[in-house]
Amino acid sequence: MTRWNKILIVLAVILAALYFLSFTKSCSSKDSREKIKTSLVNQKYKDSITSFELEDATGAIKITNRGSFWTVGTLPASSERMHSFINNLIKIRNLYKISDKINKNSALGLTTGTEFHLRYNTQDTSHELIFGNQDFSLSSRYMMTEKTTQVYEIDSSLDSFLTTSIQSWAEPLIISQLVFGKITPDDIQRTTVLNQNHISSISDLQKLLDLRHGGTPGEEEVLSIFQNNQNPEATITLELGNKKEIELKIYPSKNENEFILIAEYKPEKGSNPVFTSISKISSWTYNKIKENTL
Repeated sequence: MTRWNKILIVLAVILAALYFLSFTKSCSSKDSREKIKTSLVNQKYKDSITSFELEDATGAIKITNRGSFWTVGTLPASSERMHSFINNLIKIRNLYKISDKINKNSALGLTTGTEFHLRYNTQDTSHELIFGNQDFSLSSRYMMTEKTTQVYEIDSSLDSFLTTSIQSWAEPLIISQLVFGKITPDDIQRTTVLNQNHISSISDLQKLLDLRHGGTPGEEEVLSIFQNNQNPEATITLELGNKKEIELKIYPSKNENEFILIAEYKPEKGSNPVFTSISKISSWTYNKIKENTL
């Protein structure tokens, strides 16, 4: 064996030893951050939360507990999404404390105006969680509470809920399956469609129940409808077997591709509504309604 071969073998052995030593050290090292196992919202508040307030740089929304269902703006909120949201807030998770103090111009995104505020209220209390930027790996997010300046890292499982988009929270159907509970075609005893003095009925109830809205219209347009006592372009009345009534009123919008839909849920025919939802629908959806009349 030549002298150079011996040198190369010795170097290879040294490098291999260094590699295994570094690997062993990496595996045996522990995360130096302080870990706290806790929930973001105490489970005792699960059934007593009256509302959530969500706010970021793009706007703010309020989600209100109506007892049997939640509302966001003028629409019922998705029960599945609210169930998942609350369960995520009350589950026990790992928080990692990374700082005892937040600097005003910190890159953590907690004081720059881009932070996300999540407030939850009960009859007697109000609490706030503040979420900042993601970390460099995009797997965690910085957060703090209103009670302390301490900053924590949290996993990304809540990220999909950090939005003030009403459509991401609202029940998507034009006829709610929450206000009066689940409604099937068999529950509807009679339909009446009044369109420009022409009276007809719905030919396929399931198609009507499957239609979706496109979020909420502008406040000024809605206010104008009520202030001017504007007549709807079409009115659809659904009479249920339990004597409850749902009335859908469709109004033209400033946007020629949209219409405004006001749905009133009445405990019995001719009574005052117990809930009124206001949404916008596309011209495509309105055409589907018109195609579905006899």
